[in-house]
Amino acid sequence: MNQDESAWDDIVIGAGSAGCVVAARLSENSGRRVLLLEAGPKDVWLMKPFGLSYYLDFSRFEWGFWSQPDATRNLRTDHWRRGRVVGGSGSINGMNYVRGTRADFDRWAAMGNTGWSADDVMPLFRDMERCEPGYHTPPDLSIRGDCGPLPIREVRHCHPLTEAFLKAAQAAGIPRTQDFNGAQQEGVGYGQFNQRRGMRVSSADAWLNPALRRKNLQLTTDALVHKLLVKDGRVTGVAYEVGGVVRVAQAGRVIVCGGAINTPQLLMLSGIGDGRELQSLGIDVALHSPGVGRNLMEHPLIRPTWRVKGPSYSPTSNLLRMAGFGAKFLLTGQGPLATITEAMGFLRTSPTEPVPDVHMLFSVAGAVNDDERQFYKSLKVLPYPSFSMVLDKSYPLSRGTIRLASKDPKAAPLIAPNLLADDADVQTLVKAIRVLRRIVSQSPLADMVMDEVEPGPHATSEAALVEYVKARTGLAYHASGTCRMGVDEKAVVTPDLKVKGLENLWIADASVMPELISGNINAACMMIGEKLGRQLRG
Repeated sequence: MNQDESAWDDIVIGAGSAGCVVAARLSENSGRRVLLLEAGPKDVWLMKPFGLSYYLDFSRFEWGFWSQPDATRNLRTDHWRRGRVVGGSGSINGMNYVRGTRADFDRWAAMGNTGWSADDVMPLFRDMERCEPGYHTPPDLSIRGDCGPLPIREVRHCHPLTEAFLKAAQAAGIPRTQDFNGAQQEGVGYGQFNQRRGMRVSSADAWLNPALRRKNLQLTTDALVHKLLVKDGRVTGVAYEVGGVVRVAQAGRVIVCGGAINTPQLLMLSGIGDGRELQSLGIDVALHSPGVGRNLMEHPLIRPTWRVKGPSYSPTSNLLRMAGFGAKFLLTGQGPLATITEAMGFLRTSPTEPVPDVHMLFSVAGAVNDDERQFYKSLKVLPYPSFSMVLDKSYPLSRGTIRLASKDPKAAPLIAPNLLADDADVQTLVKAIRVLRRIVSQSPLADMVMDEVEPGPHATSEAALVEYVKARTGLAYHASGTCRMGVDEKAVVTPDLKVKGLENLWIADASVMPELISGNINAACMMIGEKLGRQLRG
């Protein structure tokens, strides 16, 4: 190993959605020297317009993880897309901006996680946001922010199918919400995105890039961290590889921001995890923490799809229409090059549900599962006019695990999703399909529909819908919970995000979530980074 010539006050591992924020906030203290290590390359312009993701190969910007065959879903395996690039998964996702409800965070606090109630975290969301002009209904600035680093826009100039969906949902008895990140999440409304004129704005754009002008912050890319160096209950530094050379960097504090898969993997490679499992792989145990890699949570997702009579955003051979999409993007920052999911809903599958139990996105281009082995092409966008209602269970009960395959830091971890291990998750998705069908049966959307592609008109019985759910359920790419915070014995970090049993190691990413929130988790990851960054900044 080659020793770095200088030591650091703070090392942040992972320039993802939370890590970029943590590093930026820590570097605001000019008296501290901060090193940010990222395994992937820098972000590139081509990753900014969402629509290009369906036509370009971005495989070099993600880890290429695949899960083990899942016995709860007919032995299906999934491509777990995780960003390996500055900005992390926030640089390759769909940019849907969802805070989660107040009740989500009050539930975290009720589990003993002091400092994580809605009253604690909602001001952080407000400080993050810069809600840009153009909302259909101006946001309530007592709840939403307009001066933060992260631009948030609401979709406008929507496709007629989107407007028809919103009206049909209301006709089906589902309320309309003017702002699902505001006072009322429940209902259907226009989508919101962390974009500026239709272009992606990740945490790297909003926080890290401006901070890199500071001399006390250094970003090192293409740097794969092999392990944390632990001695006498302290992390003294990290060993990482750049250009085939393994180096050691020393630090007073280390913050791991690798995400729900890479963070537990790194901890276990460093001897932090279930002692017996680590010893069986020839890894010296630095800290017996059996909760590392457990409690893997993911929103189980299905994609009911319908064929329609008129045009949608589905790609066709009509070059004039395709040119129109490009012109719309250039002139307004709207249309399918910005996003194909123009509306969102938080729905109850039964009137007896105390809160909305499913989350859905209205996609103006229909898609079905196709070749899972092609990055960003695991979904086949249908070549004829169609739409999908992308649906996931908000609060799944099933849990999976992350384990090491070997002590080789370059070996992919073993991902066991167990995505539908709890039958209640299956039943929720079955009931949700019936809710979507009720929406589609209402005018004006019903007048535009030709037929149901998936699950299909044959799938009417309970058994047929259960079979469809088990065969087709995939990932929302919201992996979380594998180093959860808490006050019980199995928790990996305390409510201040410090790893239990070590003096100077913290975690800030989706792995610390004790339960999933309703909806997309990227905004919550940035909030977690903001919270810890302020806490440690000094």
